Amino acid sequence: MKIGFKFYGCRGFGTLYNYGLRHNPNYTMITKEAEQRVKILKFWRQYGLKATQSAFGAKRSTLYGWWRIYQSSGYRTDSLNPKSQAPKNRRKREINPKIINEIRRLRFEVCPNMGKAKVKFELDDFCKNNHLATISESTIGRVIKDKKIYHHRQKVSHFGKIKPIKKQPKERKPVGLVVDSPGDLIELDTVVKFAYGIKRYIITAVDIKTRYSFALAYTKHDSVSTKDFFKKLEQVFPYDIRAAQTDNGSEFHRYFRDYLKQSQIKHYWNYPGRPYRNGHIEKYNRTIQEEFIDWHEVLLEDLDLFNQKLVDWLLWYNTKRRHWGLNLTSPVDYLIKNNFVSRMCWTNTGI
Repeated sequence: MKIGFKFYGCRGFGTLYNYGLRHNPNYTMITKEAEQRVKILKFWRQYGLKATQSAFGAKRSTLYGWWRIYQSSGYRTDSLNPKSQAPKNRRKREINPKIINEIRRLRFEVCPNMGKAKVKFELDDFCKNNHLATISESTIGRVIKDKKIYHHRQKVSHFGKIKPIKKQPKERKPVGLVVDSPGDLIELDTVVKFAYGIKRYIITAVDIKTRYSFALAYTKHDSVSTKDFFKKLEQVFPYDIRAAQTDNGSEFHRYFRDYLKQSQIKHYWNYPGRPYRNGHIEKYNRTIQEEFIDWHEVLLEDLDLFNQKLVDWLLWYNTKRRHWGLNLTSPVDYLIKNNFVSRMCWTNTGI
């Protein structure tokens, strides 16, 4: 049975919970180190100092210190829990205010959000001209983080008011999400093909449960194309789609995003820089390039002919091609054998 934590995702709850446990007088948290120290003290009281030093390597001053704490607490084991070894008086980073102001000027006025490596070059000249000690690149990064020297894009309204652009929160695929049925999660991506001076965009989709797939080529790389593709995808797939996962490309925003919201289809965004979390569609993109696109790139100029050949290949892919992930059966055979669809049910593969 899987046990869930109802406060999962509540930021800071774990820290607050542990803090409350440590400072609750009715709760004693006994560590393994405390139990070991009690064991050493009892051994010392029974067999003497030399035997204890030989067996555990404990110093005389350490043993007496532990015993004083243990005795004054009323022989409570938790009193020997290791205390924090953090210094009481920590060093504070002292940066000349002129340097901080110069970093602000560089990141706000010269180049918005200039990286710390580039700031280092400009800042060294500034420090030299003002007879100030230079600081390292890592220190510049810490100053930017501590002082929150970040330039946020702004937009001006029709009334002349400046409003900061707020990034919309993106829903990520939950950790441990289990896909049980066809259509529970569809992965989408775009393959960019440039050949013979022609650039085309092949939008692809694959169901991670059944490996049932669809693809179509477009001339534009925008959300209007992906919206049109998804409408055709819903007609082609022999079952309903309940969730879709994409990367953070611009083609999956605006019209595509709004259409999914209107259709009440979950839209999961993949984490930036983690294509392996979208692994099924990445593997499918390699397959479709090696088995079809590279062999028919001469047809990219005539998009209708290319898509017609692509649909013929998709029919073979979904009905005949065997997949290791499906125990060497085709997606359609897998659907029928597992009673996901009836033999009388078939999909319209026309564009």
